Amino acid sequence: MEINTFSIFTSFIWFNFFMVITILVRKKRAFYKYFSVYTLLTLVVLCILKVFVVYEFPFTLNIESTNIMTSIQSILKCNIPINTNIVFNLCIGHILIIFSLLGSIIFAYRSFSYSVRAYKFFNSLPQTINTDVNRILSEVQKFTGFNRKMKIVIHKKIKSPAVIGYFKPIIILPQLDFAYDEIRGIFVHEIIHCKYKHMILKLIVEFIRILFWWNPLVYLFSDEVNNILEFHADKKLSSLLNEQEIICYLEGIAKVVKNNYTQQKKLPSTALGLAVNVNESITEQRFIMLGKNIYTEKQTLKNKIIILMTLLLFFVSYMFVVQPYGEPTEEDYNDGAPVITDDYYIVKENNVYMLYDGDGNPVCEISQDELEKDYNYLKIKEENK
Repeated sequence: MEINTFSIFTSFIWFNFFMVITILVRKKRAFYKYFSVYTLLTLVVLCILKVFVVYEFPFTLNIESTNIMTSIQSILKCNIPINTNIVFNLCIGHILIIFSLLGSIIFAYRSFSYSVRAYKFFNSLPQTINTDVNRILSEVQKFTGFNRKMKIVIHKKIKSPAVIGYFKPIIILPQLDFAYDEIRGIFVHEIIHCKYKHMILKLIVEFIRILFWWNPLVYLFSDEVNNILEFHADKKLSSLLNEQEIICYLEGIAKVVKNNYTQQKKLPSTALGLAVNVNESITEQRFIMLGKNIYTEKQTLKNKIIILMTLLLFFVSYMFVVQPYGEPTEEDYNDGAPVITDDYYIVKENNVYMLYDGDGNPVCEISQDELEKDYNYLKIKEENK
């Protein structure tokens, strides 16, 4: 296995391909009717793997491109003239890499610093003194089997319930009048996010967004991952609550969506909000899938088949690497052996023969058999002569 420029480039192309498939499939409401949300989660995981697993394996075939890749390589290798006393080569490829890294550093600093500040701010706020809310959270934690210590904060500038923090989660609630079953459903939803470690997936996607900040597809992919995680939480919730409790939960979402059309305090990108996205199609899709009980395991065979096909496509993505066509060099024709010219010579020292080039630089040591077979036409010098 090896990593090179062309294996990274090919993985990047496949990464974009899997992102497009994820974005398009998520928007198809009919997809959920016949397949599980786990298919979408599989696509998300494969997108992530394509970013980090960029190897060229022993079975990988090299496909040479004589037009597109050659043109791209020529543009990237185009040197930029710089008037300076220091001799170095600066090409367009170097500038793009520097620009990309500087942007990633800036985006990483902004994202990390804001996440830390937001968590410290909410953690500094007092735990709500509403005994009913605290009691319902305790009941839901026992009900879901999630025993990690959690804090509840109610803030007037928050318009949608959300959970922030991984090791010490904080549930943030808006100042809304929720009924018992509404707040209970909201707590179940947020605890599912914590229980199934959705925060880790959000952090990885945020890292990818920072790394490829210049790629508009990454922003769409990040939004769709948020939606998929909400669907997954809803799916798990539907297996824990009865029909009437689900209806009350949806009524709670309706209150949040109505409240969310006003300006709210911006949450960090790693937070998981119940209805931060007020897109009507997303909200409608969630209501239909819960209301019509589309979250079902009846199509397990179809799900397994589509997931297997997706995994097969992921394997195929490592079958080849695209690289620009190049004419073989003299070293290629000689199987890596040095190209010997007329000014090369051999120096004998203590019965050891050393091959030198015309500038007096040692090339390699040669044996007696190699001397007689391959280098017998070269001049031999004795040391110190």
